[in-house]
Amino acid sequence: MAKWYNSTKTTWLYAKKSILRSHFIGTVPTCQSQQDLKLVIVVCSAPQNFAARQAIRSTWGKESRWTKNTKIFFIIGRSSDSISDMFVFTEQQEYGDVIHYDLLDSYFNLTLKSVSLLRWAATSCTNAKFVMKSDDDMFVNVPVIFKTVIQSDATNDLVGKLIVNARPIRDRSSKWFVPQDMYSDKLYPNYLSGTGYVMSQSAAILLHNASYSAPYICLEDVFITGICAKLGNIKPKDNHLFTYAKQKKNPCKYLYIATAHRMTPNDLYDTWDMIHNMHFRCAMSFWNALDV
Repeated sequence: MAKWYNSTKTTWLYAKKSILRSHFIGTVPTCQSQQDLKLVIVVCSAPQNFAARQAIRSTWGKESRWTKNTKIFFIIGRSSDSISDMFVFTEQQEYGDVIHYDLLDSYFNLTLKSVSLLRWAATSCTNAKFVMKSDDDMFVNVPVIFKTVIQSDATNDLVGKLIVNARPIRDRSSKWFVPQDMYSDKLYPNYLSGTGYVMSQSAAILLHNASYSAPYICLEDVFITGICAKLGNIKPKDNHLFTYAKQKKNPCKYLYIATAHRMTPNDLYDTWDMIHNMHFRCAMSFWNALDV
């Protein structure tokens, strides 16, 4: 932990210079050819999590009526070994939905991944009305997001599960440890859970621009939706349909929430099968009413 922290400021200076350059690897996918694109979802994934990406491609990420006017991409950093990078490159060529960037993919570099996501959205997907950031262990209910968020015409929207009055953790043994000289205030600004949040295209651009002048912090959700949002005069908004808790296997509940966390690939397949099971009355009424 101490070694990581001592190198953070140097890493951030290097990373900012790298991100400002063209730092994507291989063929960079774009959204520009798709007309009437209302939502692009960018899923943060680790190089080794191929099974999670396949589960998303086979369930809520399918190109179908479920994801009408929506595009889904995966953003992945470099691995510490060349074999994993080779597999990611092959996946990128096969599916065309992988944004591969030239910075090490690690937990303590998640802030860099999120800034890279914003960089991509601001340069390669400018025709999307809204941008969503999510993780690869999430269930995302695209129709619910359309009905509760995308219908808004508000500019600079930033919506998700709001975290209020959170205190920095000073315990060095904690995964979320933040030293005093990295962030000295007693409370974080209000921010959204990084498991899944939606922003308008104008908000994504403001957050991207603010990220290069914001003081670095390793917690990506605090950095992007708290610190950068504050610099960009954007107020993150709470939506109770966004959750970061693991949900019980209740098909009716999954049909009426925006996000669910801690989903294994098997969980995604099971949930997808359940919500398509027309023996459940709630599933039948949901699919009959689906029009996004």
